[in-house]
Amino acid sequence: MKFNFKYKMGDQELQETEEEKDLGMYVNSSMKFGRQCAESVKKANRMICIIKRNFTNFDRKVVLNLYKALVRPHLDYCVPVWKPYLRKDIQLLAGVQRRMTKIIHGMRNKTYEERLKELRLMTIEQRHLRQDMITFYNITQGRINMQVDNYVDILRESNTRGHNMKIRPSRVRLEVQRNSYFKRIWNAWNKLPQEAVTAQTLNKFKNSIADCGIFKGRGDLLSR
Repeated sequence: MKFNFKYKMGDQELQETEEEKDLGMYVNSSMKFGRQCAESVKKANRMICIIKRNFTNFDRKVVLNLYKALVRPHLDYCVPVWKPYLRKDIQLLAGVQRRMTKIIHGMRNKTYEERLKELRLMTIEQRHLRQDMITFYNITQGRINMQVDNYVDILRESNTRGHNMKIRPSRVRLEVQRNSYFKRIWNAWNKLPQEAVTAQTLNKFKNSIADCGIFKGRGDLLSR
């Protein structure tokens, strides 16, 4: 059964649309973010081209600083909202980091994995997971104006294994639901150590998750 609802703002009837841009993000009716990924990559690649045209020094420190300040913010902007889960979208974003790390002197002939290890960078997926954890920490600490109990069921019990702020998993049927923010974070959040979820400051939280198993092998946990 299809319902034909009409919505108005004042006397103006709102037109139905399949896709809209709001606060710099593209959202469509299926809640998939392929367009957002493509636009983010386009902006990031445009910035890489500007860097390559205007700089001649491509040593490690210079390129990493430029990447973190001018390129990566396009891949990170509001990512807990639109974090991709389709492999093609993830690879599209990772391609930006592959391209940027390759222009560093001495890195061209190394594999992507070797470059990440030597440069102490996380994969795009690991970085997005880190952003998810930081966002939820800020929600639990009241730094983001959201009532956490309206979205997840927190098991505030001292007899649970690990920390005492675990999220109770909920069963979902659709893939788009399973990959929505509050449905996807429970497994990683539940694996965090007690000192992380009870950290008094954001920097202490970042320090606490630096050695956590879900981020093992990467050293870029404290970068902006």
